[in-house]
Amino acid sequence: MTNSPQNKPKHVMMMAAGTGGHVFPALAVAKQLQQEGCQVSWLATPTGMENRLLKDQNIPIYQIDIQGVRGNGLLRKVSAPFKILKATLSAMRYMRQLKVDAVAGFGGYVAGPGGLAARILGIPILIHEQNAIAGFTNTQLARIATTVCQAFPNTFPTSDKVVTTGNPVRAEISAILNPSWRYQTREQEQQPLSVLIVGGSLGAQALNERLPEALSKVNIPLKVFHQCGQNQQDLTRVRYHDAPKSLQVQVEPFIHDMAKAYSEADLIICRAGALTVTEVATAGLAAIFVPLPIAVDDHQTANAKFLANVGAARICQQANMTPSFLGELLGALLNRQLLSEMAINARQQAQPNATQHVVDLIKKL
Repeated sequence: MTNSPQNKPKHVMMMAAGTGGHVFPALAVAKQLQQEGCQVSWLATPTGMENRLLKDQNIPIYQIDIQGVRGNGLLRKVSAPFKILKATLSAMRYMRQLKVDAVAGFGGYVAGPGGLAARILGIPILIHEQNAIAGFTNTQLARIATTVCQAFPNTFPTSDKVVTTGNPVRAEISAILNPSWRYQTREQEQQPLSVLIVGGSLGAQALNERLPEALSKVNIPLKVFHQCGQNQQDLTRVRYHDAPKSLQVQVEPFIHDMAKAYSEADLIICRAGALTVTEVATAGLAAIFVPLPIAVDDHQTANAKFLANVGAARICQQANMTPSFLGELLGALLNRQLLSEMAINARQQAQPNATQHVVDLIKKL
């Protein structure tokens, strides 16, 4: 495809679908591209969450019908090539009509046919992988992409086209004050240690079931903010019923201000999704990660190791989450000086300019 005339804004088609882990980083990049004068469109699936998230974002959506091809069913294997071909042809039609200059894939089923369509049309491709272990689609697209962005080092083999950018995060997370000041201030004010438990929008059942008992056995004053997920608050509160008076507990289904929650915590206990790990590093916060055991290729453990390997976090596999094990782990960690050192180590791994870095790479395509 020929380059656009100089007076025409660069048209970038975003490709991200399925989960917030793919869509949120892509949206951060898309909005920055728009601010810098680029024209942005979005290749989506008909039923993906991206349609809801993009509803009020002033980004045109173009849908292709594609689902996952990773699986063992015979019908899935037989029909997959035809579905991919149909979706690729649809993507090619959109790209021609829109005169797309570059595509940026952030994962999800839609990026496969979209990337293939761009390759056929000669449109340069940038992909961004959020996890420490690349997903199926990005693993395939890395072979044909012009530029490969990775959030964590060593996700892809070293190459001139591979760039470690980090994951784009919200501006309010990047604006959190440095951890040494936060932890020192709380220590000087003799505030009790603060533990933040985050289970995600649906809650993490293992965290809701096992952490109340373990925390109730800690013999020092603690403040606990436990985000348990929708419809889980009553049962989770009951599990704290036997907690000592030294344990101040607040149980809520959602957290509306994550930046505030991060900034007020000494320790976070949470899953290890790519964006969560990135936000923990950006905020500068000590962590206990409990990787989701059913995550594809155990990528959450790999994500968690990014901070664990530099002394910023501990990893507790869900199978080991007995009250006694958790009690020992918490007992060893609940020291503000140690937690402060872990938080500082976390902040040193942050890449707060990830969004701009990715935008700059796209504009160079």
